[in-house]
Amino acid sequence: MADAVMHVFRGDASGGKLEEYKVPMEEGMVVLDAIHHIQGHLAPDLAVRWNCKAAKCGSCSAEVNGKPKLLCKTRMDALPLDRPIVVQPMKTFRSSRTS
Repeated sequence: MADAVMHVFRGDASGGKLEEYKVPMEEGMVVLDAIHHIQGHLAPDLAVRWNCKAAKCGSCSAEVNGKPKLLCKTRMDALPLDRPIVVQPMKTFRSSRTS
């Protein structure tokens, strides 16, 4: 199978940017598997939060190609591979409370 091109947000308190990684595709692969490949082989300092890998806990929530997804449930073969797969943290919502 071909490689998938991933653009993964890397950052810290001072900001961040998207970094490009090439990940070998495997049958049945989900985005969390691709992130674990990056962490295990290409960027060992990449932090990723996950817990159950069964789409029950929500801890692997992120934005994939601009849409909220669970990384453990989002199949790589369901995403368009003719362009990079973009993985970013979930956007936060502004509070409606006023101080």
